[in-house]
Parts: sequence; structure tokens; C-alpha cells
Amino acid sequence: MMRRAFVWPLVLAALAAGAPASADDAPPAASSAETGVPAPAVAAEDGAVVGRAAPPTEAATHGAGPVRAGLEIFAQYSYRSFAGPGDNRTWFHAFDVPRAHAALEGELDAARGRIVLEATRSASEGSLLGVAGDSLVLRLREAYGAYRVAELLELSAGVVPTLTVPNLDGTWMLRPVAPSALEASALMSPADLGAKARVDLPRGYGWLAAAAYNGDGYTSRELNRGKSFEGAAELHPLPNGELRPLGVFGSYVAGSTGTSLARADRVTGGLVWQGARVRGGAYFTHAWGVAQLGTQRAMLASAFVRVEPLPRVLLGARVDHVIRDAAASPDDALTTLWGSLGYRVALPVESFLALTRSIPTTRAQSELPGSNGWELRAIGRVVF
Repeated sequence: MMRRAFVWPLVLAALAAGAPASADDAPPAASSAETGVPAPAVAAEDGAVVGRAAPPTEAATHGAGPVRAGLEIFAQYSYRSFAGPGDNRTWFHAFDVPRAHAALEGELDAARGRIVLEATRSASEGSLLGVAGDSLVLRLREAYGAYRVAELLELSAGVVPTLTVPNLDGTWMLRPVAPSALEASALMSPADLGAKARVDLPRGYGWLAAAAYNGDGYTSRELNRGKSFEGAAELHPLPNGELRPLGVFGSYVAGSTGTSLARADRVTGGLVWQGARVRGGAYFTHAWGVAQLGTQRAMLASAFVRVEPLPRVLLGARVDHVIRDAAASPDDALTTLWGSLGYRVALPVESFLALTRSIPTTRAQSELPGSNGWELRAIGRVVF
């Protein structure tokens, strides 16, 4: 099924105008003399730049040379206290590896490629038996080739990072603490099989992008003949002064999911601040279609901040409010609050203490067991 005919002009216009790879998956930017775009200012020793999001996966993005290999690992200990059946309090604790990535990236002239292997449990959610019990196995997180067609245009295809989730994660830059609310609520995926194009606007005014995907995310095969289309833009109205980090972000997804070809449209809009030692933002998403329920609507609001008040000290805070079913609002909602304290032990190594409080409504708690509780985590991250 063809989704929304008016999306095609957006895709064609982006391809015609040219759209280089995003900060999500772009190589180091050309000099300002070559492109007219101000050279990005390094934010801190972590390599983040002012006015840009960090890459969605950072393994192999550090260092130089035509071919780079790298890894990124999150390891954590978590303690959860939550309301069990009959509102009796119970607790659970565990060690986990939420992220383990091995990556290889190479470039030659105008061509480049990137592959990221990701560890995941072999059994699906709710199952206990998979490969060799429920072992950690490897799958493709990213696998794409890209070609710079013009000075400011790059096209890429394969398992590519999507446009919305990576940009929000890369703005907050605290992915070890939590994924974006859009990913956590399963409203959007950080990567999918498809193709995309992006235009970096001159003089640092932002970027425009368009993409087409299967629509079921990188964790699933295509389940219907429909395809999903995403258009996104981030505009920085004052790129040459103190307000260079300020950006306006918006995206629209026209899509379908599952064997039932269920509607999966999303519109997102908000503000971002991609500064040197202060990064944050706030956005709102309206979703038409939730899981296999194409007629259900959901709404999500999120605000986040990351501050580096002293070198190597990282403070983070975030609040998410998800209305799971707009028809039942406000009886079906979940509010989650995060607070974190981090320290960069060395350039590749960070450690965090994170506290999470989730507060569901009565209906949400009945449908999401264990959602009413506290969680305390000790997290370590290493990236090369």
C-alpha cells in the first residue's frame, strides 16, 4: 500500500536538492572554506560538537584513518522496587549489558561504509528459550554504504539510522542512562532497512533529510507491502553567535507496521540546545497507530537536560509523560522521571549513578506490571 502521496514530493525534492549524511552518520565535516558551513566547535573532551547531535552509535567514530574499528559497551547493576500484585511491594536486582557494539567503518574518496554488530538476547520479550537457552547473540544494528554525490549531499542505503530517535539521543548524549522516550515506548525505532538522503544547510543553519524504510525497525523483517517515509529538519536560526546551539526540530513519519498494515504515523516537534557543556531539549509527539492498533492514538512529551558543570562531571535529568491511549486520557498514562550523576574516568570510560521513578495511572499499571516503582542503577560505559 502506498502511504500518503504527498510524501513523495518531499523525498524527491530532498534527492534533487542533495542531502549529505547527517551528524548521525557523517564523516568529519569539510572545512568552512570548502562548504560555507562554520567548522563545528568541539564541546568538550568527549568529542561532541556545538550545534550538532552526537552519532547514534559511537563505536569506531573516534580516531582517524581510512578504516576504523571500535567498540561501545554499557554494563550495569540495577535494583528495582515496585508494586506487585495486590500493591504488595517487591524487589529485584540484576547485572546486565544493555549495549555491546562492535563496529567497522571505512571511507575512500566520496564513498564510505559502516557496519555495527549489536548483542541481544536470543529470545523475544516474554520468552525464556532461545538459542542455547537465552544466550546473548549478535545481530546487525547498522550496515550501510554511502556515497557523497555533491559537496553537501550524501545518499546512504542499507540498515541505516533513522532521523528522529538518533537526533534526540545524540542531543541529550546520555544514552547509557536511558534511550529516548520514543524508543522506550516502542513508538519509533533508531534504525531500519531503507535509504536516506540529507542536506546540510549552508553556514550552519541546520539540515533537511528524507528517508524511506520497511517500517518495522531493524529488529524485524518486513511484514507488509507498505513502506514508511520520514521527513525531518533541524534549523538553527542564529548559527554565528552565542545562540548557535539553539535549534528547532521537526519530523513526520507516514508509515505502516505489522501483518495487518496498521497505520503508524508520527509527527514530532520541539526545541534543542546542543551546547558545549549544556545540552537539552523538549519535544512533543502525536502518534496515530500503536503496535497493531492502527486506530489508537498516543501522545508523548519529553524534556531533558545534560550539564557538565565541572570537567568530567556529568549531570542529567529527564521527564517523560506518555498518554498511551488518547481516547482513555488521562486514565491511561505513564510518567517517568530520571536523574543521573556521572563521572568521566578517562576519555573512553564513563560511570553513572541513575535513579528512575515511574508513575503509572491505575489502568496503565494494570496493563504494565511492574511499572509503578523505583530503580537505582550503577552504570559503566566504554567506547573506542
